[in-house]
Amino acid sequence: MYNKLSMNLPATGTNKRTALVIAGLGAFLGTLDSSIVNVSLPTISSALKTTIDLTGWVVLSYSIAIVSLLLVFGAWAEKKGFSFIYFYGFLIFIAGSFLCGVSPNIVFLILSRTLQGIGAALLMAVGPALITQSFPGNERGRGLSVIGMVVATGLMLGPPLGGFVIGWLGWRWIFFINVPIGIIGILLAAKYLSSFPILNPHRKISIPGAGSLAAGLFLMMISIFLYGREAAGTHYIIFVFLIAAIFLGLFIYFENNPRTRLIGLEIFKNRVFSFSSAAMFLVFVSLASVTILMPFYLEQVKLLQPQQVGLYLMIVPICTFFISPLAGYLSDKLQPRIISTFGVMIMISGIFMIRFFNIETSLFQVSSVLVLIGVGIGFFSTPNTSSIMGAVERQRLGTASGIIATNRTLGIAFGVGLAVAAFEYFKNNFIDSGIDTIEAFIKSYRSIYNYVIIILIFGMIFSLVRGKAKIN
Repeated sequence: MYNKLSMNLPATGTNKRTALVIAGLGAFLGTLDSSIVNVSLPTISSALKTTIDLTGWVVLSYSIAIVSLLLVFGAWAEKKGFSFIYFYGFLIFIAGSFLCGVSPNIVFLILSRTLQGIGAALLMAVGPALITQSFPGNERGRGLSVIGMVVATGLMLGPPLGGFVIGWLGWRWIFFINVPIGIIGILLAAKYLSSFPILNPHRKISIPGAGSLAAGLFLMMISIFLYGREAAGTHYIIFVFLIAAIFLGLFIYFENNPRTRLIGLEIFKNRVFSFSSAAMFLVFVSLASVTILMPFYLEQVKLLQPQQVGLYLMIVPICTFFISPLAGYLSDKLQPRIISTFGVMIMISGIFMIRFFNIETSLFQVSSVLVLIGVGIGFFSTPNTSSIMGAVERQRLGTASGIIATNRTLGIAFGVGLAVAAFEYFKNNFIDSGIDTIEAFIKSYRSIYNYVIIILIFGMIFSLVRGKAKIN
């Protein structure tokens, strides 16, 4: 039975290893399936005899389901416990994966991907909370660094693994391979997580708060994707955005009532928590602008093949993979804000160098910039997450974990949408002024990164002035 005295689970070696394995497995599946499917879209479009635009919703439905539910599931985890969340997270994920694999048409596949996204949201919402609950404060950074490494691994393996599986087994197997991994996750969660204490078993989950938040985030993501891809008229996008704002306004209204609040906005009164969260959002907005525009530069200006572009884009997650353990170790010894701010400064130096890219820029220079950005995000992410998780009470770990995941995903979505739309705007204006296409591309590219540097400078300021975090 739950006991208030058991809120701090003894940090035994078994507990720590178990937490790392289960949280890592959940993070790996969720991240892998956000990247492995991209390479399969042309094959799926051809096999199911549908359009590329409609096939794109195979990716969008997964992302939208995750973002819409992360905060709700983070709060729910505090009431139901890690065992419940991970057991059903793995179960729903593999059910969605199996249904994706047997999909007879594109509509069935999109709906199955939505179900898979619900499972992924459960798995991704509570990883940092499970690690924070299992590790003492002076080891939290090292534990969280493993999750950073796992996420980087999922991003790295997704495209090449997807290409290999499609070539040897067919596109359906990029979903079927999740099933045995998910079954292992179910068995581990059922066996090992039942002994972990429930953070807040008497917590009440507000249905109005949860519903308005999920609807608001859902419509917000829809409007961002439509805007970034110019998939609908401006008036329609504004209408969807306004409806999203209404739902989010309702959520804030419900949050001000103790009987209907879901997460409790007072959590943002903590300066370390709120400033760290703001820094995370701005950093991932900036990172997304690199990951979405760099392929266009490499293909259209440097004339590389898609396979070569994929190899260059792996530089960022590879560097993040190797830097995360060092950053986690340092954040356990020093103030995390020092390490995180250092990471943002490295990213700024990389973005500054992008501003000088042109048709004559060497691929070595491109690689060097991507190394700087990967190293920077590696130094930033783990210490920043450690700051956020160390700033909240134990019974609020699920909420904090859900906010982290939502913040990161929304930052990426905003970054992609705004970067693509702004880039097209600048490029069209330059072309209309009589500049040739390549020169217009380069000038637009530089214009975007002038703004990205400003965004990162604000992120660096938030990171620096957040205040002292708990590291023990």
